[in-house]
Amino acid sequence: MSLETFSAEEHQKLVDAEQRYGNAFINAYNTTVLLSNLMMWPLVDCDLFIRFYSQMKKYHSLCVASTVRLHRVQAKMDLRYFLESTANAAFSLAHTDTQNYFDLQNNRIGDAQRATLKAYKWLEITYPGHSNFMKELKAEINEQTAHAHVVNSQHNFDLVAGQRAEIVTSYFDFEDDELVKLDLWVGAKAGLHAIDLILSVQKDFGGFLPSSDVSDFPQLMADNDAVLRELRDERGHQ
Repeated sequence: MSLETFSAEEHQKLVDAEQRYGNAFINAYNTTVLLSNLMMWPLVDCDLFIRFYSQMKKYHSLCVASTVRLHRVQAKMDLRYFLESTANAAFSLAHTDTQNYFDLQNNRIGDAQRATLKAYKWLEITYPGHSNFMKELKAEINEQTAHAHVVNSQHNFDLVAGQRAEIVTSYFDFEDDELVKLDLWVGAKAGLHAIDLILSVQKDFGGFLPSSDVSDFPQLMADNDAVLRELRDERGHQ
């Protein structure tokens, strides 16, 4: 076992991702780039929003990278954190006061779970379409990959029977291009929903000046739909 070797292999998997996963990776990559460049400049004091936005950017990029590096559970945990950061970013952009996150009276940080629950409830009422998408995706992640589960061992554990039996416990997930492409599509779709949500909140409540890069958003949505069609066609031909 060598962490240096693993790190080098991870880098090579990322370098090779476009060639290996094609449009699924290109769409996910372009989505995370746009997500990272949504804001040109704040127009009001929106420190809380920018803090959560920084978490959105980081964990969506980590989700994409972890997916092609063949760390599925890590990618899904990153995606879950990204969804929570998105909910709080949207809420704090519309509510610039700090009461949901800081207990000013007692000079301490507020309860994170309670703050996130309040953000989710606000989203449910104010932006129900985005709320439903995030709720369903988060539930799926919670059920499948957010917690230690024997089922997840299928990605990196195997018992090879025979005269010389072998127990395999791989650092990387076993290669499954179809699953990786599907996860890239899901990650991209989550990123596009988040972009749409943040831009909708910005339009309704202000807060920052969007960058000119947002003009690429409609094309990325169309590309994401095209990736799904490709995946369905590939499965249909198997």
